[in-house]
Amino acid sequence: CTADNFRVDLNDTPASTWNMSASHVFAASFRDTHPGCGRSLKTIFNAWVVHFNYLRQVYVKQQMVACEEQARIMDIASGYANEQDHESPLAGICSLLQLYNRRLRTAQRHLGSYPSAVNVVQQLGPARMSSDESEHDVGHGERTYHITCKAWRSCSVMETLQVLDALHLWMRYQQQWNATASAWPHLRIPSSRLSNREPPLGLPKNFYAQDYLSSLTAEGLDGL
Repeated sequence: CTADNFRVDLNDTPASTWNMSASHVFAASFRDTHPGCGRSLKTIFNAWVVHFNYLRQVYVKQQMVACEEQARIMDIASGYANEQDHESPLAGICSLLQLYNRRLRTAQRHLGSYPSAVNVVQQLGPARMSSDESEHDVGHGERTYHITCKAWRSCSVMETLQVLDALHLWMRYQQQWNATASAWPHLRIPSSRLSNREPPLGLPKNFYAQDYLSSLTAEGLDGL
């Protein structure tokens, strides 16, 4: 990746090797082009990472639209619904976006009780929602999904997301344990499985676990 042939990978995080290199290329090129901007390389780098995360969210939403259209076409072609491949990458993107939207709606509804929850969800974005892994293949009974752990995520952020998930389920019962219409959330069980995704860049420092921050070098902290 160079300034004249600038390319990023929207399917990966800003912390990936390619995107990290592209971020440094952007920062250096921007300062060379605008020497009077009065901003340090680190400031430009961090601003680009924030913008890159926004671009990824736009990309995820576009993929969601494509996913829904693909599902509609598949339903028409096959003659029945719900025959999507739940293990496909596109289905994974759809699942993350649905989880993000669900948590954001719940946080907005309970803004008075949990004023920081909306900011937590929006800062994380769709791509940083908890990953799920199915314990068995399609067609072998009811699926159970294990929530993979993110070693970089702080306990306070994890607790906020868990509260939102619990509130959402409670709202589905209309606060009186009377189930509402539409599909129920799939069974998601906390597990000790660690996510293999790269930690995201550009989040507020209190979003990261202290143990994770302590494990980083000075260079790693600067890049965060």
